[in-house]
Formats: sequence, structure tokens, C-alpha cells
Amino acid sequence: MAITIRDVAKRAGVAPSTVSRVIADNPSISDKTKNKVRTVMKEMNYFPNIYAQGLASAHSKTFGLVLPLASDAFYQNPFFPTVLRGINFEMAKHDYSILLSVGLDDDQRQKHIEKIVNGKQVEGLIFLYASKKDPLLCFAQKVNCPAVVIGSPDNTKVHFVDNDNELIGYQATKSLIQQGCNRIAYVGGDMNQFFIADRHKGYERALKDHELAYDPKRIYNDFAFLPSDGYNLAKDTLDLENIDGMVISDELVSEGIRAYLETQDNLNIKTVTFSAFKQDQISRKNNDAYINLNSHIIGARAVDILFEALDPEQASTRFIHEYVDADPHTF
Repeated sequence: MAITIRDVAKRAGVAPSTVSRVIADNPSISDKTKNKVRTVMKEMNYFPNIYAQGLASAHSKTFGLVLPLASDAFYQNPFFPTVLRGINFEMAKHDYSILLSVGLDDDQRQKHIEKIVNGKQVEGLIFLYASKKDPLLCFAQKVNCPAVVIGSPDNTKVHFVDNDNELIGYQATKSLIQQGCNRIAYVGGDMNQFFIADRHKGYERALKDHELAYDPKRIYNDFAFLPSDGYNLAKDTLDLENIDGMVISDELVSEGIRAYLETQDNLNIKTVTFSAFKQDQISRKNNDAYINLNSHIIGARAVDILFEALDPEQASTRFIHEYVDADPHTF
């Protein structure tokens, strides 16, 4: 038979309402009473119904996590689990839970977000992506649901946290120039993705600052983000005879390109990509550099910013736009 609040109250010699206030950490209850009740709860192996607490207090202690539309690239890309690690670490400090958005298409995703927000199942939303005119983000703003975007959206009236992608695109290109490369390609992906476009801006600016010609023929876009795409791109599309360096915007694509380059003994092409976390030297080749995005910090900061947005004493009409520093690594 399940242990109830009344059972805990009876053994602790207090009213059931007192136990409820202890669970809610109500300041009106003395520390002595709180310690006594918590000791009894532990002895009786009693765990409060968190969902019921949320209904009673109007706080669900849950954030919604809005994922991009499911794809193989999403499930394989190390950026997302690394960001989730940071989110989980920070939320655990506050005893908060994550509710994932679901939906096989945009319509299902929209309906689910409306359900969890209107049903007060979440206190705020963390968007794990940024896209142009996102209807889910527009809905959150319309109903005044606190939200943080991981990425740089096309809407300044929203909280977001990201790397400075134009800056790191510049740094990546500059690192290749400093190694003697002067025929550098930019391997992007989908230019509708803001981070791809911004890294390209940094690449172009670095070439200009170092008086190197910008050649549109060395810009490669419009492909998916998987190692197989990178491998096939290098095998069938890249003009490798006229390239001595590559800035590769996606880590998985870089993995595929490097795999192909390793089959070509006569090619000495340096590459730099962007990694979700710091990697050990054993796993990389001597001529393969990367920039550590510190993605776990991005996830943690997203949670911190959302809590700030929820705090009535700190919340205001200002929107937090924060960039997490990235760390270059050259072997």
C-alpha cells in the first residue's frame, strides 16, 4: 500500500498541511520541523507526487525542449547530446525536469507545443535550433511563454545563446592561412541555417583581410550533414587538385571528407572544423585542426537564462543575447 502524506504526518506528529508546506519548502515552517518531517519521509521511503505539486503551486518545475525536425544528422551529430549534457547538469541543480517536444512533421510539432504550453505542463521552452520565421517560436512569443533559443534566430526580441559563428569562421580560415594555405574552400551545407551562413561570412572576411581572392567555385553547399555526405562530396564534387585547405562547417561532414582524403596519398590538404567538445590528440590527424564550441556550456547557459527570464525580480523587457567563447585547437 502506497505511503501518503497523512501517514507521514501521523508519524511526524504534525498536520498533513505541514507536510505539504515542508515539501514545498515553505519559509513559514521552521528548520526544526522541516528536518523532522524530512527524516520521517526518508525513513518511510515517501516520495511526493511532483506533478500534483505543480498543479497545486502553478509551477510544473519542467521546461520543454523543442528539437529540430527529426533527421539522421540530428541523431548522429555530437553537438546535440553535448548541449543536452549541459542542460541536464544545470537543471538538476534546480530539481527541474525536461519534457521533449514530439511530432513527425511541422504540424504535429506545432500541436504538441500548443498542448504543453496551454496546458501549463512547462514553465518555459528551450529551442535546440534556430530557423527563419519559426512558427513554434512565434507561438511561444504570442502567448508570452518564456523561451531561449540555442542558436542565433532572425528575431532579436527573444533570448538566445550561441557561439559567435562569424568570428569562429574567421578564426578557422585565418588558422589555415597562417599554415601557408592560399586556396581555401568553404564546405558549408544549408545556407538557410544561420550558423552556416555566419561562418561563411567569417571565412570571406578572413580572405579579404589577408588579400586572398574569394572564389565562388570553392564554396560548397546544399548537402546533408552526415559522414557519407562528406565522403561522397570529396570523392565526386570537391576540386581537390585546386584546394590546399578547407573550412568545414559540420563535424560529421568533416569526418567523411577526412576519411576520403586518407585514401589519397598524393593529397596534402589541411582542414579545420568545429567540434562540440574538446577531443584528444589520438583521435585526430596531425594536419586536422578544430575549434571547440564548448557546447555543454551553451546548454547550461540556456537554462540559466531561462531561469532569469522566469524570475520576476530580474525579468524585464530586455532580451539576453549571449555568445559562448570557442577554443581553437591545432595539432
